[in-house]
Amino acid sequence: MKDEILLGECILPSGSTRFNNLMPSLNDLLSKVGLSPQKLNGVIVALGPGSFTGIRIGLSVAKGLSESLAIPIVGVPTLTAMASQLPFLKEDICPLVGSRKGEVFTALFRWSAPGQLLRLKEDTCLKTSKIGSIISKKTVFIGNDLSQQGPILKQQVKGKPVMAPANLWNLKASSLGILGLKRLQKGESDNSGELIPIYLRGADIRTPHRKSRSQMSKSHF
Repeated sequence: MKDEILLGECILPSGSTRFNNLMPSLNDLLSKVGLSPQKLNGVIVALGPGSFTGIRIGLSVAKGLSESLAIPIVGVPTLTAMASQLPFLKEDICPLVGSRKGEVFTALFRWSAPGQLLRLKEDTCLKTSKIGSIISKKTVFIGNDLSQQGPILKQQVKGKPVMAPANLWNLKASSLGILGLKRLQKGESDNSGELIPIYLRGADIRTPHRKSRSQMSKSHF
């Protein structure tokens, strides 16, 4: 982005292989908009919540660029940026990011009269069956997986849920960019060493299953 004008944006397909294409896609994007890394004046990154691996990789790349190029870094909460993709609504906005174990990361936002995005509910992780419990008035939903989250909303929310247009689902890099750019223009930035991901819950790490001695002896004979 330059002076709040979007120069280019790249959307990678979902799936674990998207991480392999991150750096080549970044280089390709810079090349196509006529920029080199040395011409960057700042870097903006999503902090989560979301995919644990994705957050770690994205934050690591952003920190690497910030420190190697000696440019400021700004972290933006994912749910805040997602809610900002629905500007000037009178209704509450509920962004959703899928998690594992039948859960979603979510929060509630509302636009004020002066056009400022206000947070009504802090980021939280809850069961998909409990989404309706945080909704008390007309709310517009936006998430990162319409095909999965849409049917769930229809089941869990009373009445017909109001969902953002399908093309707005999934977080856009430009949404992060405009929020981060506003901070940079004010001379604000984050400390790279202190910038940490927003996880909300522990990682899904399983210890390797160890066989007992009797099991091991049986497997050899």
